[in-house]
Amino acid sequence: MMDEKPIETARRRTRRLQQGRCLLCGRTGFLIEDDHTAGQNHDEFLTAPLCIACHAMVTEFRRRADADMRRQPNSRLTVECALKATAVFLRMLADAMYRWAELLSEPETMP
Repeated sequence: MMDEKPIETARRRTRRLQQGRCLLCGRTGFLIEDDHTAGQNHDEFLTAPLCIACHAMVTEFRRRADADMRRQPNSRLTVECALKATAVFLRMLADAMYRWAELLSEPETMP
């Protein structure tokens, strides 16, 4: 899929990185890195802003899931590895979204 508005996309990406907010934990004020969600060797354009701690955690979970991030010899293996790597990230994102939903159901406290 071709980006029809690459300049706007680049601006949004830059703003997101400048905000310094991790997509998984929401922390600010930490160094934010672009995580190559499917693996840079598999899809160099699919990225998500993560703090160093979340990036390290995603990387470790990918290792445990045997999601090989190295360049693969054929397209079938490339897609297999990209899907595994992305699934690990999406599982962590789903967990984060559930935690956020739980926070919304907590009663508000008065300051």
